[in-house]
Amino acid sequence: MPSTPDLLLLSRWLTPVPGFLVPLVGRGARIGYVPTASSIYPDQAWLELDRASLEAQGFDVVDVDPEQVSTATFTRALGEIDAIFVAGGNVFHLLGALRRTGADRPLVHAVEHGLPYIGASAGACITGPDIAPLALLDDPAEAEPLDSTEGLGFIGVTIVPHAEGTVGGRERIDRTREQFADHPLHFLRDDEAIVVSGGITRVIPG
Repeated sequence: MPSTPDLLLLSRWLTPVPGFLVPLVGRGARIGYVPTASSIYPDQAWLELDRASLEAQGFDVVDVDPEQVSTATFTRALGEIDAIFVAGGNVFHLLGALRRTGADRPLVHAVEHGLPYIGASAGACITGPDIAPLALLDDPAEAEPLDSTEGLGFIGVTIVPHAEGTVGGRERIDRTREQFADHPLHFLRDDEAIVVSGGITRVIPG
């Protein structure tokens, strides 16, 4: 029976990860790292920084990339990890890749049945109801066209990361606020994180 998901949603920094994850799965947990959102970019330096940060926090990090393995292998990998980390990049490419590979369904099932989910930037954005409001921050044209921008639906708001304008400038944030005022949006700064656990949602320092 599905349970209330345990989510840590980040804009940029990974400082809150141990405080979120250790009480749930213990120290030295095995984290499945999903780099998919950045696979369209030649420069993936921030992925190495993420991995190094998680390892420095004492976690065992293994790549789990639905673009590189079959759906069956991805599904099996979800049963062999203690938590999943979905990294940043282009949110439209990320959601599209999860759908095209069929990885979205086993991912949602695993998280709804207790697998802790950590999402950074694009990885946080897909957890909401709709990624359409991210079109001013990430270029949809960099990804294959989506049949639907509907997100994974773990939470009821669309996260807009880097809300202080650190990626793309403040003007894009302001335009997003104006153009998508009819969407439920949460503007998340780089120094903040959202924790969802036990049905309670909190904003904490990031």
